[in-house]
Amino acid sequence: MSQLKQYPSLKEDSCVSHYNLLEEIRHGFQFPEKVFLKDQTLREGEQAAMSGFSLQNKIDIARMLDDVGVHYIQVGYPGLSESENRMIKTIAGLGLKTKVGGIALVYLPEWKEQIEQALDTGISWISVAYGLSPVRLQHMMKVPLQEAVDRILNATECAARKGLHVQFSATDTTRTPLDTLLDLYRRAVDAGASMVSVSDTAGAMGPTAMRYLVRKLIDTLDVPVGVHTHNDLGLAMANAIAAIEAGASLVDVTVNGIGERAGNASLDEVATVLTHVYGYDLGLDLRKMKVLSEKVAELSGIPVPSTKPLVGDNAFTHTLGAHQWGVRQAWFTYEPVRAEAVGNIRRLPLGRLTHHLLVRDKLREAGFFDLNDETVKQITEEIRALSEKEARFVTDKEMVCIARKKLG
Repeated sequence: MSQLKQYPSLKEDSCVSHYNLLEEIRHGFQFPEKVFLKDQTLREGEQAAMSGFSLQNKIDIARMLDDVGVHYIQVGYPGLSESENRMIKTIAGLGLKTKVGGIALVYLPEWKEQIEQALDTGISWISVAYGLSPVRLQHMMKVPLQEAVDRILNATECAARKGLHVQFSATDTTRTPLDTLLDLYRRAVDAGASMVSVSDTAGAMGPTAMRYLVRKLIDTLDVPVGVHTHNDLGLAMANAIAAIEAGASLVDVTVNGIGERAGNASLDEVATVLTHVYGYDLGLDLRKMKVLSEKVAELSGIPVPSTKPLVGDNAFTHTLGAHQWGVRQAWFTYEPVRAEAVGNIRRLPLGRLTHHLLVRDKLREAGFFDLNDETVKQITEEIRALSEKEARFVTDKEMVCIARKKLG
């Protein structure tokens, strides 16, 4: 690594592009001093797990999230049912370091009961949610704007007066007129909201527009602004980062990005990018991301794609011979983040594109020390042929069998 000491982006666990550090790149952004992550796996993520999570599942996940160091977790809907209340109360009573909260859907007629039961569960904060977009008001709630505004302000004031920290979110924010948003968010803060959020509920916004909207809110309000993104157009991650660039200080995430429909911004990706690309110290133990990912995949029944960034099994798998050679010289030749930094491992499988030097080294590890280059190349050709014929990688055990057969 000594020859790269002057490379500005090379650190122990990452080697991202130095362009990320240029003043010209960062000049137009207004980064918050600190960023906090709110995990919603137990609420939004459960909505993607068709059978839901058992109480013990939720306890296990909550403890793992707390162990990773996530700042906030949203665990459910107070007032939805007795079992939901018991679950929330149980998790709120675990003594976790993370701040446990819920969400109140105040467009429902029983909104007061939701807030009362939120208090009974022992949570410290609540999201007050009501959709104000014309789409929601006209086709879902079927109420005039003023009636919705009155309900929101009453609910926000009620929750704040009772001692809950209130985060207000006009769900479907990104399809709501700007003048409506700015006026309502001002009034929600006056009513007691200590934070507001942009919710791209339908995944309908692009990153440039997200920066614009978040900036408008930050310039207008004197409370922190958060963001909740959906992945319907594949933009959840991009929109979460765009919001940070505009000054948002709280990002909603889920483990593996699971959530309604196409899901949400993924905890491991947002945390790793903020840490290694943007230089934030989030206080999270990223080395535990792979184990957390696997546990949630197991409990949710939603497998992690092998190609998923960071925690997928193939995220650090190199198959081309040149790439395999490169990462064996120095991991950062083909990786922006060290595999171990997120709890993953590097894989160098044998296949159709494998170079004979990797085969030579693997054979030496297996105890074949005296093979000449020609023999190694012949063994490599047989490995390539087997891989191509059966359209798969060749195991190290099969490599040993091929070598033994070649040596008679």
